[in-house]
Amino acid sequence: MNFKKSIARFLTVAAFSTIAAQSAVAATVHQNQIGFLTKGLKQIAVVGAEGMEVTFKDASGSKALSVKVPAAAPWAPAGDTAASLVDFSELSKAGTYQAYIGDEAVGYPIIVSDNAYEAIGKAALKFFYFQRSSTELTEEFAGKYARAAGHPDTAVRYHESTGIIDNISTFNGAKGWYDAGDYGKYIVNSGITTYTLLQLYRLNEDYFKSLNLNIPESKNDVPDILDEIRWNLEWMLTMQDVDGGIFHKLTTKNFCGEIMPEKDKSVRFAIGKSITATWNFVAIMALAADIYKPYDEAFAEKCVRAAEKAYYWGTLNPNAKFVQPSGVGTGTYSDNSATDERIWAAAELFRISKNETIKAKFQEVPLFHSRTSLPTWSTTFMLTSYTVSTNPTIFDKADVDSARIQVLGLGDKIVDLLNDNGYGVAMDGKDFNWGSNSFAANKGMALIYSYILTKEQKYLDAAVGLLDYLMGRNPLDMSYLTGYGVNQVMHPHHRPSTADTVEAPVPGMLSGGPNPAATDIKSCGNVDYRDESAPAKSFYDNKCSYASNEVAINWNAPFAFLANGLQAISSTGKVFDVEKASAANFEVSSIARKREISPKNTVGSQLIVRKGSVNIKKTDVNGSTRYFNLKGRQIR
Repeated sequence: MNFKKSIARFLTVAAFSTIAAQSAVAATVHQNQIGFLTKGLKQIAVVGAEGMEVTFKDASGSKALSVKVPAAAPWAPAGDTAASLVDFSELSKAGTYQAYIGDEAVGYPIIVSDNAYEAIGKAALKFFYFQRSSTELTEEFAGKYARAAGHPDTAVRYHESTGIIDNISTFNGAKGWYDAGDYGKYIVNSGITTYTLLQLYRLNEDYFKSLNLNIPESKNDVPDILDEIRWNLEWMLTMQDVDGGIFHKLTTKNFCGEIMPEKDKSVRFAIGKSITATWNFVAIMALAADIYKPYDEAFAEKCVRAAEKAYYWGTLNPNAKFVQPSGVGTGTYSDNSATDERIWAAAELFRISKNETIKAKFQEVPLFHSRTSLPTWSTTFMLTSYTVSTNPTIFDKADVDSARIQVLGLGDKIVDLLNDNGYGVAMDGKDFNWGSNSFAANKGMALIYSYILTKEQKYLDAAVGLLDYLMGRNPLDMSYLTGYGVNQVMHPHHRPSTADTVEAPVPGMLSGGPNPAATDIKSCGNVDYRDESAPAKSFYDNKCSYASNEVAINWNAPFAFLANGLQAISSTGKVFDVEKASAANFEVSSIARKREISPKNTVGSQLIVRKGSVNIKKTDVNGSTRYFNLKGRQIR
């Protein structure tokens, strides 16, 4: 059901002129502003109406349901504002409704639909199309957000931090997604993002077979979600050096101003070559090889060979941590430990190879129950547990049991936060920092995994509550997804949305969310929106607020997982069967560990005759050789 049309029809039929106004009894309602699934949990948070009755009326004005407002309860992140959680799940007929307390309408129109989350799920995925680098976004697919091609990245230079001391040669690093509100492309953040989207597809294949995102590839025979992911995978493949290692990022030396992509003409570099980028690459390419094999065997084979080569480099260079070079000011994504990425990479590579040597590497670090933390770009233990727990026929029982304990331990910790919680939101004060909305989305993702493993409804209901929070059931009455909801984010920290001529921001972007530890106060003209006593209110809808209102691919991905995952389960009536999980088989050679390659400070160059031509032979810091013609162009 179209949200805008539903509201228009509702207003015409019922003639509610004060729908969003507070009632005479001074009650305030906070609710999901885009809709509720017909067969799903339905709750709103009501402030100031304890003991009263909420009546839900349909579009004709007829009473559909009445619910007594329960006792109010606090939710620490909301500060001193206690709320009552009103459950109206009995309202299971599709339609548009309005809540009343006495004779006064409270809150916004309530839309109940079989496809309540479909639009926001598609928008969250379409966001990645809007983030495409190296291509024009045409009106056919981007509408009023059409823009010229920016950052072709067909002649990317090597920064000296890559170990390649060469001011002449370039490589083709085209495609990929812009990382966040800036125009950089980062392997580490692409890792967790791409994994999340690939797993979303793997767990809901039937749902995505026909889901149309209206992207240039929509007319082919490949699910649109996989076409979009491939745009990023093909860029990631360009970031592999000839020795197998992976360049850490592709950016300019410093961030550009608030300009459109095509206006940024600064030189772009491959910067650094790191062990964390390499292990991320291995994990993603292994999973991609499995998923894309039915659609493109050659591409799948390319992915697995790239993963194999990168894994070999990783075993030789376990201490190649990324250090931000002097003179570079773009995102770091640096990490002091690569242990979590290493076992994740080994798990994914074992899953498709069944190679016992690689399995032994994965098992070097047990999946302890104590590591029940949400996944982030810098902490990927839980991604390993997601993979292992949903593939019980591939991994050893002891490993599967450990992974299940980890996933369900996290799920239970999240559900426990709902006790005496007036807003019904499974978050606490520790969740409110940089990217707090991604914590909500990642918690929802963890709960869906817990539901898949157990089929226990408590996990699914808690996930619905987190989606409700992101879509408006919060103390700011804010829908944090651009383009959706009555009171939606309008001024995100996102360069294209700031620099284009369109008033509304690009749709489908999840704002970072409340951050009481924000450090952007000076950038925002000393507007101090922080509130340590009410962290869920520490938000500023202004482009200046990169600490609370930026967007990022690794934040949108778990939101896409949450919204689409819930919709898929509802629409198909199916839940992924872990006992039937399988993976394509690829031959991957056992890789014996050799000595680590020590960094060198110099490189050698010499003129040679090769294949009848005079070439320049250059040796980089890792001992690998490259060949160039006399004009400095690399010869593959």
